[in-house]
Amino acid sequence: MCKRVCVIIPTYNNARTLRGVVEGVLRQTSSIIVVNDGSTDDTAHVLALCDPCISVVTHERNKGKGAALVSGFKEAVRQGFDYAITIDSDGQHFPSDLPLFLEAIRRHPDAIIVGNRFARSASDDSRAHMNPQSRFANRFSNFWFTLQTGVRLSDTQTGYRAYPLHRLRWLPLITSRYEAELELMVFATWNGVRLVSIPIQVYYPPQNERVSHFRPTTDFLRISLLNTFLCGLALVYALPRKLLKVVATVLVLLSLFVLMLFVQAGLLIFFLSHRATESQRLAYHGSIQRVSSWLLRHLPGVSTTLHNPTGEDFSKPGIIIANHQSHLDLLCIMMLTPRLVILTKRWVWNNPLYGVAIRYAEYMPVSNDFEENETQLVALLSRGYSVMIFPEGTRSASLSLLRFHQGAFYLAQKHGLDLIPVFLNGTGQVLNKQARTHSPGHITIEVKPRVPASSLPSHLSSVALAQHFRRQYQQWKDEYDAQISF
Repeated sequence: MCKRVCVIIPTYNNARTLRGVVEGVLRQTSSIIVVNDGSTDDTAHVLALCDPCISVVTHERNKGKGAALVSGFKEAVRQGFDYAITIDSDGQHFPSDLPLFLEAIRRHPDAIIVGNRFARSASDDSRAHMNPQSRFANRFSNFWFTLQTGVRLSDTQTGYRAYPLHRLRWLPLITSRYEAELELMVFATWNGVRLVSIPIQVYYPPQNERVSHFRPTTDFLRISLLNTFLCGLALVYALPRKLLKVVATVLVLLSLFVLMLFVQAGLLIFFLSHRATESQRLAYHGSIQRVSSWLLRHLPGVSTTLHNPTGEDFSKPGIIIANHQSHLDLLCIMMLTPRLVILTKRWVWNNPLYGVAIRYAEYMPVSNDFEENETQLVALLSRGYSVMIFPEGTRSASLSLLRFHQGAFYLAQKHGLDLIPVFLNGTGQVLNKQARTHSPGHITIEVKPRVPASSLPSHLSSVALAQHFRRQYQQWKDEYDAQISF
């Protein structure tokens, strides 16, 4: 399903720079919404001369940037857009940075992407021309934001951002003026929306050419009052809510720990007391499948879609391969079929919490010498079990595909086994390798058509075959990425 991205340009009396901004954005996309917030200069005339594909929302009187953003967001939703990138009309932001936001949206589809003017990779010249008042205002805003949310952000004042529109449920609560952008991030953080910072360029024109609508005394006082109110709200709402979540998480983890101790004790008694039959082992694998499916369905804020267009039932043993981004990948694979064994990292096999469950499921640790496991793997295949191997060998924190190792393809070629590719999308965004907790999001599990052993190119080595399938996975990844576009 394609997801569309638009660019929102709120403007108030920036006729001199507006046309250049619009033309710069048009080089990237024609999906543009300009909100004319009651301008009294030539803004209306400038917009009349712009490309007719641009949508214009007009306020009869000036309502403030917050109100302009809300109007832009509502128009974007009305037109069916899923994401909105906001850019100021004063010419300080570079439309050429829009592809950076698009790439960040693809990597973090449920996060607010915040441009950072102070990143080391941003232009040093740009930062040098920022006036002292702006620097102070940003540090002041950063301090209050950290106090209210517990999140550190280098640039809370930039207007260059990307918003997932389906996550902006608190729009009626924000104020109408300049400080609304800070409110948006505070409410977002309180509601579990991640903030991702990316470096951007910025241009500060000479002082005599700048157009500023900031009223130092009035606006500073209003922002101070707002921050005081938000701090109070954080104490009575956000902090208790966060503590409640922490307590609930600890209780759930402790419950799972105790439950797994009893489960593993029961497994030890069952499997050591007698020799399990093949049907009993298959029933045990079926339990693992059902538990995995239940866990994925009940992960808070996470939805899962399974695509299996060919109706693959895994009745014929083969080698299952998949890309690897998250611990959740295991649940995604285990929910597919009970006739499955997985090659795992040795620390997983030895884990005191679920190591016993893994061992009696006949999952195998990846040894330094892949051929050491070959005899046991062949025996499992002869019993009707497919073998799951992650060719990358480890999770990718960057969500980019890592090098594919040859083990899975060596095994398929040597023993004439079919390959069953599974493509996973979204697991790395929901539970990244570097994250401490999961984030809301959507996971897609796509079972690709089985590749018969007879169709595997015999002239290719297992290394070349690994490279071939990595290119195929990269193509599938690019196709998913292209679903989010201007």
